[in-house]
Amino acid sequence: MYLKKTSFAIGIGALSMAAHAQTNVQLYGLVDAGVEYVNKVRVGDVGSPTESIVRVQSGSAQSSRFGLRGREDLGSGLTAIFALESGIAIDTGTLSQGGRLFGRHAYVGLNHKSLGELQLGRQTSTVYDYGVQYDPVTATRYSAVVFDPAYVGRADNAVKYVGKFRGLNIGTQYSTGYDSLIAGGSEVPGASRVGKEMGVHVSYALGGAQVGVVYDRQNGVSVGTQRNTTERMAVGGFYDIAPIKLFASFQRLTSETPVTSRDTDLYWVGAQYSSGGAFTLTGSMYFNSPEGSDNMSNMLTFLATYALSKRTDLYSEIAFMRNQDRAMLGMGGAVNPGDRQGGAIVGIRHRF
Repeated sequence: MYLKKTSFAIGIGALSMAAHAQTNVQLYGLVDAGVEYVNKVRVGDVGSPTESIVRVQSGSAQSSRFGLRGREDLGSGLTAIFALESGIAIDTGTLSQGGRLFGRHAYVGLNHKSLGELQLGRQTSTVYDYGVQYDPVTATRYSAVVFDPAYVGRADNAVKYVGKFRGLNIGTQYSTGYDSLIAGGSEVPGASRVGKEMGVHVSYALGGAQVGVVYDRQNGVSVGTQRNTTERMAVGGFYDIAPIKLFASFQRLTSETPVTSRDTDLYWVGAQYSSGGAFTLTGSMYFNSPEGSDNMSNMLTFLATYALSKRTDLYSEIAFMRNQDRAMLGMGGAVNPGDRQGGAIVGIRHRF
């Protein structure tokens, strides 16, 4: 009897070791917090007085998060994958992305070493995938996100394909309802246009240079607005001539209803200097220009980081916004028409 129990235990252990060898599940995350100063924040309705504010902020250099991701080797070059990732606000300890438990990622799929990867669930949008490559300060608090929140966009109920073929990268996505938190805003019976989103992102790299294009289209999030569309088309690139990396991008956003159409252009240029050691300095200039008006907004941003280790770094970001005429874009709070605004952050970021 003792021999049988021992053999059984050894067999279970061997199976467990074999399963562990084929499956890899990783717990990971990033925590980022800083102290921010912003001036000329409007304290009430348009035209009300403005004041300065000092506050603790989460995720200024990168959004704080934790998650699980895993892979299982299925053989013949095929791998099962999944990711569950939560956005968190370090300053309050609450969930981000509208309170979703796994608001940053929640998908399962298959990866083939030659054919690419297919994902089902909630994922980053194609505009997000474009922005993290060509926005010099990459979705920090004072980045392209100030002008267009789509640069941190995600889509519920999505099917996504990603393929990498030497220097060519392709990403496509289709969502049957990109925001399920809007009541009646997605997957409505008999109204397939409601909340639909589709996009494609293509890039090509050669040496230190890379160029990319993206197209993304969203429909309105109600039965009454389902024929309204918001289209984004952008082209950008970078050129790495170490220790300097140069960036440029142009985007046209077109908002259409059955009777109206309006374009807004967003473009930027930037550069990043890396010392080859602990210090990195990035600068970027953004221009936002609505069609048919003089309500342009410009923003100048600088981001400096100093690595204390491979996982921990200190950073400081400073930015200046200039609004013209009736433009009211703010970096850290509402502003009055035509007001200028400045902001600065000092923070710490740790990856695990």
